[in-house]
Amino acid sequence: MTRVVVVGAGLAGGTVVGRLRALGHAGPIALVGAEAHLPYERPALSKGYLTGATTLDRLLVHPQQTYDDLGVELRLGSPATGLDVERRVVQLGADELPYDVLVVATGSTNVRPPIPGMDLTGVHQLRTAEDADRLREHAANATTAVVVGTGFIGCEVSATLRSLGLEVTAVDALPGPIWAVLGEPLSGRVRGWHEAHGVRVLGGAGVAALEGGGWVEQVRLVDGTVLPVDLVVVGVGARPELGWLEAAPLERASGGLLVDAGGRTSAQGVFAAGDLAAVDGVRAEHYSAALAQADRVAHAVLGLPVPAIEPTWFWSDQYEHTLQYAGRHGPEDQLVERAEPYTGFFLREGALTAVVTVDNGRDLRRGMKLLGRAVDPALLADPARDLRTVA
Repeated sequence: MTRVVVVGAGLAGGTVVGRLRALGHAGPIALVGAEAHLPYERPALSKGYLTGATTLDRLLVHPQQTYDDLGVELRLGSPATGLDVERRVVQLGADELPYDVLVVATGSTNVRPPIPGMDLTGVHQLRTAEDADRLREHAANATTAVVVGTGFIGCEVSATLRSLGLEVTAVDALPGPIWAVLGEPLSGRVRGWHEAHGVRVLGGAGVAALEGGGWVEQVRLVDGTVLPVDLVVVGVGARPELGWLEAAPLERASGGLLVDAGGRTSAQGVFAAGDLAAVDGVRAEHYSAALAQADRVAHAVLGLPVPAIEPTWFWSDQYEHTLQYAGRHGPEDQLVERAEPYTGFFLREGALTAVVTVDNGRDLRRGMKLLGRAVDPALLADPARDLRTVA
């Protein structure tokens, strides 16, 4: 019987094994993970889990009993160290795990910027539950924090630390929060949320060094500004976790593994899903993308028709607001805005490329159905017009 090995015990990996069984795979399945935990969902690490309001068991993709019932062999706390596609074995240190079909779902790892002082105690990055545990413990005895990076994670951590009572300064070399995705004026809207809650936001502010005698004590910016601090969180992006595949002959794209719609890589019997999967050359590091890719991979592994690729979307909870975005726009796209509850539409040559909403999930869902279609900007801008009737 076909033996499937899934390497990467995160959202994509945990979802793949469940979908394989649901779709009828009766052969052996092994799930390999570097962390000792069962697969869990990471979005809450910067929010509810960081505050202590949400426990890890509530974030699990499946409880232990489900894996037992599905007959999945769990190899947790066992990071993969290599892959031999000719012999079809995954190396786990000194051990080898054979496979007939392999699904690579090792996700991403944090970018560690070359800033002096990154090794000081009190400097945190957030990727795992243990990272969040350490940050929560430190935050309980701190009063002042600097968050380096104002992407999604940086903004969410800033909001959470502020809710815990810390004085927070958020700094980024880019002009404003989530600038690379949103641009202006949407970045300015997010900045307003943070400033309204007392966060100091410094855009265009590069970090020269983190300084202190053992513990971090201050952040020195490129312009010479010194920010006294009790703790620092660095969140400046992520990169696909491909180190263990360095010697494997797998075609790369966009920093990840090139795959087709079904997650097939350039090596026979090897599939990929999640953050490191570049579907037709495009990677999407989002929760919805990981779920959809895992489902498509499970279908492809079993030789079933692969579901159509749907637009990916993501969300970010900051304070009392939920920002949602679907599609993909470019810097030259036209922005058409609709009054509160806020919805922004991006158009290129008359066709909708992306939609962004604030506290307005209904219009996000309706807008997603219009992606790629020609629409009248005047109708999009009219808050009285039902989005179901604009195209």
